[in-house]
Amino acid sequence: MSLQVSLDSFRASITLIRTYVSIAFQTDPATGHYILTSDQREFITDSAFLKVFIAWESFLESAFNKYMLGIASINGIVIARHASPRDEVHANDMLIGTQKYVDWTRGDVVVALSRIYFDPGNPFEVNINSLTSDLQDLKTVRNSAAHMSSTTSIKLDALATRLLGTRVIGATVSSVIFAVDPTSTTSSTFFDVYLSKLDVAAEAIANA
Repeated sequence: MSLQVSLDSFRASITLIRTYVSIAFQTDPATGHYILTSDQREFITDSAFLKVFIAWESFLESAFNKYMLGIASINGIVIARHASPRDEVHANDMLIGTQKYVDWTRGDVVVALSRIYFDPGNPFEVNINSLTSDLQDLKTVRNSAAHMSSTTSIKLDALATRLLGTRVIGATVSSVIFAVDPTSTTSSTFFDVYLSKLDVAAEAIANA
């Protein structure tokens, strides 16, 4: 499997997630009202956002394994590696080491692993470092989607307050990610902004 396939798979997952979200917010042509209830829309939104993380983590793992195996990037570049695993399973075992799994949601972990197995300045290090604050924001939303508690609620409110520039209390996943980014010149929602940043990073990593 090539890096192009890894990138295409990630993008296909994101396209499907967008479709789910679109279905959740369909309106009745006759009344203009949402077809689904607010609880149903929130459920789909939360689930869809969790799928975004799964798609991103799957892409990182796939790309990491391929580069460790010496597979060339989409642009035909073979990045310098410091390991020679037998196959993707072996490569993944090397990444996991003595841990139970690789926490691909932590940018510092991904960067640390990239410095161990590849030369400094590799596509993971460069692109993940550029996403540090965005990945932390996404993880805050992800945690709220996975389990809303007093702790995650406070963090989500704090994130919404910072993003929107006004105090927010009682934020929900959908109210945050579908809010319009006040800094956007195209009235893009934070959902679109974050997905765009992930796509740019994924393409840069796959192209090395």
